[in-house]
Amino acid sequence: MAFRLPAFSALVAAVAAFNNPPGVEIWCGKAYRPANASFNPGGQLTEPPQSSAPLLDLAFRPRMNLYLASENEASFIVDTTISYIHGQPYYNTTNDLGYNTSTPFTTLYIDIAVADSGLALVSGGNVTVNSTGNEIEFSLANIPVSNDPYTITIQGTSQDGNQTYQAETQLYKLPTRNDTGSVVRIDSLYGGLMTQQAGSTSWAPILPYSFYVSWDGWLKQSIDNVNAFKDAGYNIIHIVPNDGLPDQAFNFTELNQFLDRLDEVGLWVMFDMRWTYQNLSSVQYQVDILKNRKSMLLWYTGDEPDGNGDPLNATKQAYDLIKSLDPYHPVSLCLNCYNFHFEEYSSGADILLSDVYPIGNNVTYSITYDTVCNATYGCCGCDDCKGDFEDISERLDLFAQYQSWLGGPPKTSWGVPQAFGNSSFWVRYPTAEEEVVMAMLSINHNAKGIVAWDYPTEPDLESITSSLSKVLTTSEVTNFILGADTVALGVSGESRVDTAAWKVGNQMLVSVLCLEYDDSAAAVTVSLPAAAASVSSVLWGNAGWSVNGQLLTKTGLSALEADLLVLDLS
Repeated sequence: MAFRLPAFSALVAAVAAFNNPPGVEIWCGKAYRPANASFNPGGQLTEPPQSSAPLLDLAFRPRMNLYLASENEASFIVDTTISYIHGQPYYNTTNDLGYNTSTPFTTLYIDIAVADSGLALVSGGNVTVNSTGNEIEFSLANIPVSNDPYTITIQGTSQDGNQTYQAETQLYKLPTRNDTGSVVRIDSLYGGLMTQQAGSTSWAPILPYSFYVSWDGWLKQSIDNVNAFKDAGYNIIHIVPNDGLPDQAFNFTELNQFLDRLDEVGLWVMFDMRWTYQNLSSVQYQVDILKNRKSMLLWYTGDEPDGNGDPLNATKQAYDLIKSLDPYHPVSLCLNCYNFHFEEYSSGADILLSDVYPIGNNVTYSITYDTVCNATYGCCGCDDCKGDFEDISERLDLFAQYQSWLGGPPKTSWGVPQAFGNSSFWVRYPTAEEEVVMAMLSINHNAKGIVAWDYPTEPDLESITSSLSKVLTTSEVTNFILGADTVALGVSGESRVDTAAWKVGNQMLVSVLCLEYDDSAAAVTVSLPAAAASVSSVLWGNAGWSVNGQLLTKTGLSALEADLLVLDLS
């Protein structure tokens, strides 16, 4: 976390509509200095009012956020949720015209077309009412290549035609690259990234595991640090720019030498424009330099824009500009606040990072500012936190809930585990065991990438994250986490055990985390979503688990135990 003054050069006029009196500094909209009084920060997203009658919320999106000219087939994901927040009135009856009788309305008949041309993409399809994740294939053959997205419409009707529903989405069919640049897209069904290198037609999934890496403090001290970071097992690098260089934040003559090395060794780049993303001229300059890089993975704009109180339209303006310059890579940002103008700030990203830092931190009283911290006042370095691991999982779950309230396609989430301490609000570093729990807790709650703050860190944290990254980034694990829904599992025997599973084919990956700091002798039972025959392998943690149908059991858990198992299914 860093308090800063934003740069407004070349930014379209923006108005920050916050509640602080003139001259009062804020974090997450709250006053935090002892001389200032508390006030309602505003900006909270609340659940929309509910309908008294059910609604059918017809929504759809391309499975991949972009397709290329070289591809002939694609698919849409169609959801037909019964909701009391979004949608149009739904009556659970339809007339059977052949028999002049009424039957339950359980099937929606759909047609999908390009809005401008009327080109039919799906005709006479059908999906079950109140279902999600329905994948419907269509041909890309008759859709011209364009750098701009197409508006696509869907119409759904009941069998008798008396109930109709509409929605729209956007579809990219981009030119196939003929330069050295990469293409990176998001799988909207499971949230993971897919990469394609220049000259290739194949796609490779990637589960990013990395750190925010100090440019001045470590990386630029030796170009061999690139190789060392790669050899440690991390598959991307997020270089934190120096805020002392105006307009561009990097000396690109110097940085390009490191980018060349990244291209050579195959280490992906998460490019950070935190100090300059509000300067649209600088954004264009940087994007034009980087967008054709082999190692370019994604862009990063706002770093805690909600905490800093950046203009509400700043992230979206940067996003729109970046997409117009480079539709081949996603855009990300990191949110720090529990609930402060989520809608406005999140609109400027495809991927949302969450940085919740609860370790070694008094989250109710600020040792830095000598004030209390609560829902309307104070800054303790972890906004509206309780000071436990659950702050991390709760925040990721809240981001998903906020998105459901807003409607629209889901955004991918990544986790930012704490890997620092002995500074500001935090009186100590996390232990190695705590570091693993924080990373895996994010994964358990549907994060599709891990970027810890920050590097270099303590030797034991470097060692444990290196080991964990070499497990999580393998194809064995990636194929589960990026190839299936994340399913939360029920647990009995211990209250603070967090679990998740991913089922692919005849196997299941299961993650089990003990969030307690003391050993337990209790018998722990995890309820599985499918019957298992045996434990195939233990990828991380302790053995001792056994399966009996849909039950995974073990007697006794170590403090902060983290286990990652592959099960063979019956």
